[in-house]
Amino acid sequence: MLIFNLSETFSRIRVCGANRVDFLHRMSTGDLLGIQPGEGRRTVFTTPIGRMVDYALVLAFEDSLLMLGGTGRDRLVRWLRKYVFFNDDVQLVGEDEALPLWGIYGEGADDFAEGLSAGASQMTRDAHRMVGDAVLVGAPPLQGSGYYLLGSSLPVTKLQAPISQYEDLRIQAGYPAVPNEISGDYIPLEAGLIGAISFDKGCYIGQEIIARMESRGQLAKRLARIEAVSEGVMKPGDALRVNADAAGVLTSVTSDGRVALGYVRAPYAHEGQVLTVGDGEHTARVIGFAAL
Repeated sequence: MLIFNLSETFSRIRVCGANRVDFLHRMSTGDLLGIQPGEGRRTVFTTPIGRMVDYALVLAFEDSLLMLGGTGRDRLVRWLRKYVFFNDDVQLVGEDEALPLWGIYGEGADDFAEGLSAGASQMTRDAHRMVGDAVLVGAPPLQGSGYYLLGSSLPVTKLQAPISQYEDLRIQAGYPAVPNEISGDYIPLEAGLIGAISFDKGCYIGQEIIARMESRGQLAKRLARIEAVSEGVMKPGDALRVNADAAGVLTSVTSDGRVALGYVRAPYAHEGQVLTVGDGEHTARVIGFAAL
Protein backbone atom coordinates (compact mmCIF):
# COMPACT_ATOMS: atom_id res chain seq x y z
CA MET A 1 0.00 0.00 0.00
CA LEU A 2 1.21 3.47 -0.86
CA ILE A 3 0.41 6.45 1.39
CA PHE A 4 1.13 9.99 0.24
CA ASN A 5 0.77 13.25 2.12
CA LEU A 6 -1.16 15.32 -0.43
CA SER A 7 -1.71 18.33 1.83
CA GLU A 8 0.53 20.51 -0.36
CA THR A 9 -0.83 19.01 -3.60
CA PHE A 10 -4.53 19.90 -3.27
CA SER A 11 -6.25 22.87 -1.67
CA ARG A 12 -9.29 22.52 0.60
CA ILE A 13 -11.95 25.25 0.49
CA ARG A 14 -15.17 25.10 2.52
CA VAL A 15 -18.20 26.79 0.93
CA CYS A 16 -21.09 27.66 3.24
CA GLY A 17 -24.32 29.62 3.03
CA ALA A 18 -27.79 29.09 1.57
CA ASN A 19 -26.66 29.91 -1.99
CA ARG A 20 -23.51 27.77 -1.97
CA VAL A 21 -24.67 25.24 -4.58
CA ASP A 22 -26.20 27.81 -6.95
CA PHE A 23 -23.06 29.94 -6.71
CA LEU A 24 -20.59 27.18 -7.61
CA HIS A 25 -22.99 25.89 -10.29
CA ARG A 26 -23.06 29.24 -12.09
CA MET A 27 -19.32 29.72 -11.63
CA SER A 28 -18.08 26.45 -13.16
CA THR A 29 -18.49 23.88 -15.89
CA GLY A 30 -20.07 21.02 -13.91
CA ASP A 31 -23.73 20.44 -13.07
CA LEU A 32 -23.87 20.82 -9.29
CA LEU A 33 -27.61 21.31 -8.85
CA GLY A 34 -29.22 18.63 -6.74
CA ILE A 35 -25.96 17.39 -5.26
CA GLN A 36 -26.69 15.39 -2.10
CA PRO A 37 -24.67 14.80 1.08
CA GLY A 38 -22.23 11.97 0.43
CA GLU A 39 -21.94 12.84 -3.27
CA GLY A 40 -18.96 14.35 -5.05
CA ARG A 41 -19.02 16.04 -8.45
CA ARG A 42 -16.16 17.31 -10.60
CA THR A 43 -16.07 20.77 -12.10
CA VAL A 44 -13.70 23.31 -13.67
CA PHE A 45 -13.49 27.05 -13.10
CA THR A 46 -12.76 28.96 -16.31
CA THR A 47 -12.10 32.49 -17.48
CA PRO A 48 -14.40 34.37 -19.89
CA ILE A 49 -12.35 32.96 -22.78
CA GLY A 50 -12.63 29.39 -21.52
CA ARG A 51 -9.14 29.05 -20.07
CA MET A 52 -8.74 27.09 -16.83
CA VAL A 53 -8.49 28.72 -13.42
CA ASP A 54 -8.73 25.48 -11.42
CA TYR A 55 -10.20 21.98 -11.37
CA ALA A 56 -12.07 20.81 -8.28
CA LEU A 57 -13.88 17.88 -6.74
CA VAL A 58 -16.91 19.26 -4.87
CA LEU A 59 -17.98 17.16 -1.86
CA ALA A 60 -21.46 17.76 -0.41
CA PHE A 61 -22.25 17.73 3.31
CA GLU A 62 -25.46 18.57 5.15
CA ASP A 63 -24.58 22.23 5.70
CA SER A 64 -21.64 22.93 3.40
CA LEU A 65 -19.59 21.99 0.35
CA LEU A 66 -15.90 21.15 0.43
CA MET A 67 -13.80 21.70 -2.68
CA LEU A 68 -10.60 19.76 -3.30
CA GLY A 69 -8.81 21.90 -5.86
CA GLY A 70 -5.36 22.39 -7.26
CA THR A 71 -2.72 24.28 -5.36
CA GLY A 72 -3.15 28.03 -4.95
CA ARG A 73 -6.07 28.14 -2.51
CA ASP A 74 -5.82 31.87 -1.85
CA ARG A 75 -5.78 32.64 -5.58
CA LEU A 76 -8.98 30.64 -6.20
CA VAL A 77 -10.75 32.15 -3.17
CA ARG A 78 -9.87 35.67 -4.33
CA TRP A 79 -11.08 34.86 -7.85
CA LEU A 80 -14.38 33.43 -6.62
CA ARG A 81 -15.05 36.29 -4.21
CA LYS A 82 -15.02 38.74 -7.13
CA TYR A 83 -18.24 37.10 -8.34
CA VAL A 84 -20.16 36.95 -5.05
CA PHE A 85 -23.10 39.34 -5.46
CA PHE A 86 -24.31 41.52 -2.60
CA ASN A 87 -27.40 39.33 -2.08
CA ASP A 88 -25.53 35.98 -2.26
CA ASP A 89 -25.42 34.03 0.98
CA VAL A 90 -22.01 32.45 0.32
CA GLN A 91 -18.92 32.16 2.51
CA LEU A 92 -15.57 30.78 1.37
CA VAL A 93 -13.12 29.53 3.99
CA GLY A 94 -9.72 27.96 3.37
CA GLU A 95 -9.23 24.76 5.39
CA ASP A 96 -5.79 23.58 4.32
CA GLU A 97 -4.45 23.72 7.86
CA ALA A 98 -7.54 22.19 9.48
CA LEU A 99 -7.86 19.28 7.04
CA PRO A 100 -4.65 17.40 6.26
CA LEU A 101 -5.07 15.26 3.14
CA TRP A 102 -3.71 11.79 2.51
CA GLY A 103 -3.83 9.59 -0.56
CA ILE A 104 -3.98 5.80 -0.08
CA TYR A 105 -3.39 3.57 -3.11
CA GLY A 106 -2.53 0.09 -4.31
CA GLU A 107 -2.68 -3.35 -2.77
CA GLY A 108 -4.13 -3.11 0.72
CA ALA A 109 -5.99 0.18 0.10
CA ASP A 110 -9.39 -1.55 0.09
CA ASP A 111 -8.58 -3.34 3.35
CA PHE A 112 -7.47 -0.03 4.83
CA ALA A 113 -10.79 1.57 3.84
CA GLU A 114 -12.78 -1.35 5.25
CA GLY A 115 -10.88 -1.02 8.51
CA LEU A 116 -12.11 2.55 8.78
CA SER A 117 -15.72 1.85 7.77
CA ALA A 118 -17.44 -1.39 6.78
CA GLY A 119 -18.45 -1.32 3.12
CA ALA A 120 -16.17 1.63 2.29
CA SER A 121 -14.34 -0.36 -0.37
CA GLN A 122 -17.59 -0.45 -2.38
CA MET A 123 -17.79 3.34 -2.63
CA THR A 124 -17.80 4.75 -6.13
CA ARG A 125 -15.28 7.33 -7.19
CA ASP A 126 -16.01 10.79 -5.73
CA ALA A 127 -18.43 9.39 -3.11
CA HIS A 128 -17.47 10.04 0.51
CA ARG A 129 -18.42 9.17 4.06
CA MET A 130 -17.49 10.25 7.58
CA VAL A 131 -15.14 7.93 9.49
CA GLY A 132 -14.94 9.33 13.00
CA ASP A 133 -13.83 12.93 12.66
CA ALA A 134 -12.32 12.34 9.19
CA VAL A 135 -13.71 12.02 5.67
CA LEU A 136 -12.96 9.08 3.37
CA VAL A 137 -13.34 9.77 -0.37
CA GLY A 138 -13.19 7.46 -3.37
CA ALA A 139 -10.22 8.81 -5.37
CA PRO A 140 -9.09 8.31 -8.98
CA PRO A 141 -6.97 5.14 -9.02
CA LEU A 142 -3.24 5.53 -9.52
CA GLN A 143 -2.19 1.99 -8.72
CA GLY A 144 -5.09 -0.30 -7.86
CA SER A 145 -7.81 1.23 -5.69
CA GLY A 146 -7.50 4.79 -4.44
CA TYR A 147 -8.85 6.86 -1.54
CA TYR A 148 -8.43 10.32 -0.07
CA LEU A 149 -8.54 10.69 3.72
CA LEU A 150 -9.22 14.19 5.02
CA GLY A 151 -8.84 15.55 8.51
CA SER A 152 -7.01 12.62 10.07
CA SER A 153 -3.62 12.82 11.73
CA LEU A 154 -3.06 9.25 10.44
CA PRO A 155 0.10 8.25 12.34
CA VAL A 156 1.88 6.64 9.42
CA THR A 157 4.90 8.90 8.99
CA LYS A 158 7.25 5.96 8.51
CA LEU A 159 4.98 4.52 5.82
CA GLN A 160 4.77 7.66 3.69
CA ALA A 161 5.99 7.32 0.13
CA PRO A 162 7.81 10.28 -1.43
CA ILE A 163 5.64 12.76 -3.31
CA SER A 164 7.88 12.24 -6.36
CA GLN A 165 6.49 8.70 -6.56
CA TYR A 166 2.95 10.10 -6.52
CA GLU A 167 3.90 12.42 -9.39
CA ASP A 168 5.31 9.50 -11.38
CA LEU A 169 2.09 7.53 -10.93
CA ARG A 170 -0.04 10.58 -11.81
CA ILE A 171 1.84 11.13 -15.04
CA GLN A 172 1.74 7.46 -16.02
CA ALA A 173 -2.03 7.40 -15.38
CA GLY A 174 -2.52 10.51 -17.53
CA TYR A 175 -3.99 12.79 -14.85
CA PRO A 176 -3.50 16.54 -15.44
CA ALA A 177 -2.56 18.74 -12.49
CA VAL A 178 -2.21 22.38 -11.48
CA PRO A 179 -0.15 24.24 -12.63
CA ASN A 180 1.55 22.02 -15.21
CA GLU A 181 -1.46 21.00 -17.29
CA ILE A 182 -4.34 22.88 -15.65
CA SER A 183 -3.56 26.52 -16.25
CA GLY A 184 -4.69 29.66 -18.02
CA ASP A 185 -2.98 28.47 -21.19
CA TYR A 186 -5.49 25.69 -21.93
CA ILE A 187 -9.20 24.90 -21.99
CA PRO A 188 -10.75 21.90 -20.13
CA LEU A 189 -11.51 19.95 -23.31
CA GLU A 190 -7.85 20.04 -24.32
CA ALA A 191 -6.88 18.69 -20.89
CA GLY A 192 -9.23 15.70 -21.12
CA LEU A 193 -11.61 17.04 -18.46
CA ILE A 194 -14.81 16.44 -20.43
CA GLY A 195 -16.23 14.46 -17.50
CA ALA A 196 -16.28 17.68 -15.47
CA ILE A 197 -18.27 19.62 -18.07
CA SER A 198 -22.05 19.75 -18.48
CA PHE A 199 -23.28 20.72 -21.95
CA ASP A 200 -26.91 20.96 -20.80
CA LYS A 201 -26.68 23.46 -17.94
CA GLY A 202 -27.27 27.20 -18.03
CA CYS A 203 -24.69 29.91 -18.38
CA TYR A 204 -21.34 29.91 -16.62
CA ILE A 205 -18.16 31.89 -17.14
CA GLY A 206 -16.44 30.71 -20.32
CA GLN A 207 -19.40 28.60 -21.51
CA GLU A 208 -19.65 30.11 -24.99
CA ILE A 209 -16.08 29.25 -25.93
CA ILE A 210 -16.20 25.73 -24.51
CA ALA A 211 -19.58 24.93 -26.09
CA ARG A 212 -18.41 26.23 -29.48
CA MET A 213 -15.29 24.06 -29.43
CA GLU A 214 -17.28 20.98 -28.39
CA SER A 215 -19.93 21.49 -31.06
CA ARG A 216 -17.32 21.89 -33.79
CA GLY A 217 -15.41 18.86 -32.56
CA GLN A 218 -12.14 20.61 -33.28
CA LEU A 219 -9.46 21.16 -30.66
CA ALA A 220 -6.22 22.98 -31.36
CA LYS A 221 -4.32 20.55 -29.12
CA ARG A 222 -4.78 17.57 -26.80
CA LEU A 223 -3.03 16.51 -23.63
CA ALA A 224 -1.25 13.28 -24.48
CA ARG A 225 0.67 10.56 -22.68
CA ILE A 226 4.10 10.31 -24.26
CA GLU A 227 6.78 7.65 -23.95
CA ALA A 228 10.45 7.92 -24.84
CA VAL A 229 11.54 5.73 -27.76
CA SER A 230 15.24 6.44 -28.05
CA GLU A 231 17.79 6.69 -25.24
CA GLY A 232 17.93 9.94 -23.34
CA VAL A 233 15.56 11.69 -20.97
CA MET A 234 12.73 14.13 -21.50
CA LYS A 235 12.27 17.30 -19.44
CA PRO A 236 9.29 19.57 -18.70
CA GLY A 237 9.27 22.40 -21.22
CA ASP A 238 10.89 20.37 -23.99
CA ALA A 239 9.50 21.30 -27.38
CA LEU A 240 7.96 18.61 -29.56
CA ARG A 241 8.39 18.54 -33.32
CA VAL A 242 7.44 16.46 -36.32
CA ASN A 243 10.13 17.05 -38.91
CA ALA A 244 10.53 20.84 -38.78
CA ASP A 245 6.95 21.52 -37.67
CA ALA A 246 6.23 22.59 -34.08
CA ALA A 247 4.03 19.86 -32.58
CA GLY A 248 3.68 20.77 -28.90
CA VAL A 249 5.38 20.92 -25.51
CA LEU A 250 5.97 18.63 -22.53
CA THR A 251 4.34 19.71 -19.26
CA SER A 252 5.19 16.93 -16.75
CA VAL A 253 7.83 14.19 -16.85
CA THR A 254 8.45 11.18 -14.60
CA SER A 255 11.57 11.14 -12.45
CA ASP A 256 13.34 8.76 -14.84
CA GLY A 257 12.58 11.03 -17.80
CA ARG A 258 10.94 8.25 -19.81
CA VAL A 259 7.19 9.02 -19.60
CA ALA A 260 5.57 12.43 -19.92
CA LEU A 261 2.42 14.43 -20.34
CA GLY A 262 2.38 17.09 -23.00
CA TYR A 263 0.08 19.14 -25.18
CA VAL A 264 0.26 17.96 -28.78
CA ARG A 265 -1.17 19.88 -31.71
CA ALA A 266 -4.25 18.30 -33.30
CA PRO A 267 -2.61 17.14 -36.57
CA TYR A 268 -0.18 15.02 -34.55
CA ALA A 269 -2.44 14.00 -31.65
CA HIS A 270 -2.97 10.34 -32.41
CA GLU A 271 -1.59 7.16 -30.87
CA GLY A 272 1.70 6.00 -32.33
CA GLN A 273 2.74 9.43 -33.60
CA VAL A 274 6.53 9.76 -33.38
CA LEU A 275 7.82 13.07 -32.06
CA THR A 276 11.24 14.68 -31.91
CA VAL A 277 11.94 15.93 -28.38
CA GLY A 278 13.88 18.98 -27.25
CA ASP A 279 17.17 19.41 -29.07
CA GLY A 280 16.23 16.75 -31.61
CA GLU A 281 18.68 14.10 -30.39
CA HIS A 282 15.98 11.69 -29.19
CA THR A 283 12.43 10.69 -30.02
CA ALA A 284 9.20 9.73 -28.28
CA ARG A 285 5.75 8.57 -29.29
CA VAL A 286 2.16 9.24 -28.26
CA ILE A 287 0.80 6.28 -26.28
CA GLY A 288 -2.60 7.65 -25.26
CA PHE A 289 -4.47 10.69 -23.99
CA ALA A 290 -5.00 12.23 -20.60
CA ALA A 291 -8.25 12.02 -18.68
CA LEU A 292 -9.23 12.73 -15.08
